[in-house]
Amino acid sequence: MNEKLEFKQQRELGTILTDTFKFLRICGKQLFGLIFRIAGPALVILVIAYVFYMQTVFGGMGGSGFGSSFEDFTGGFLLSIFLLMISAMTYYALLYGTVLHAIKSYIKNDGVIIREEVTSGVKQNFWSLIGLSILAGIMIGFGIVFCIIPGIYLAVVLALTYSIHIFEKRDVTDSISYSFNLIKGEWWITFATFLVIGILYYIILMIFQIPQYIYFFIKGFAIAETMSADPSEMFDWVYMALSAIGIIAQYLLQAIMVITTVLIYYNLNERKNFTGTIETIESIGDREE
Repeated sequence: MNEKLEFKQQRELGTILTDTFKFLRICGKQLFGLIFRIAGPALVILVIAYVFYMQTVFGGMGGSGFGSSFEDFTGGFLLSIFLLMISAMTYYALLYGTVLHAIKSYIKNDGVIIREEVTSGVKQNFWSLIGLSILAGIMIGFGIVFCIIPGIYLAVVLALTYSIHIFEKRDVTDSISYSFNLIKGEWWITFATFLVIGILYYIILMIFQIPQYIYFFIKGFAIAETMSADPSEMFDWVYMALSAIGIIAQYLLQAIMVITTVLIYYNLNERKNFTGTIETIESIGDREE
């Protein structure tokens, strides 16, 4: 019998963390295959936008950036930032849509992910996920600008809105509103869970970024002997390629955070509404009949 992870149940912090990697062990190959298929093109564009941003910024350090004048450099810098933001927003909408609908299909079909359901779900919710990201980003941004602590508080609360939007089929504003009710009284444990999984995420990510840092320091020592060295020489095509690999790993591994968010959502939903318990009782009654 195939191993199956039950999402609709209460969990402690440690169980949320272990079940995140358990789901990856069970469905990781299929999940990342779907991510590459659906969000892969957006990821490629995102990496290209990142390389363009790096060339614009660090090329400008040596006077060989987007243009020779300050106005041209400023224009290139703003363009690179714009392209980076748009491509990142698109990728995140596709990533969240893919992971959330994969889990939704997994739950619906008793441990089986149906590709067609995931694809159609992502298409259906793409623009609403974009809108949700924009509203959440604005709220978190204002919270950080006025005071960092409100920004952190909002970031934890609003992380649940994507799961609420997909699994409960609420609209964008209702998802945001309900996230505050769902997390009420559970903010600190939710924050602790995100903090621990975030640390684990960056430890895993460091493995992919080590070659980039090693090359950076070796290159730095090599050109340090040249007093007139151009700082932009530090960021050659080798560094860009290694950096691109790190960026790809960074954005793909965000799937870990999304899975954790889903487990947190179902944990809080079960504590508040006992949805999974009620469904289990009803299914037992149906079998007895």
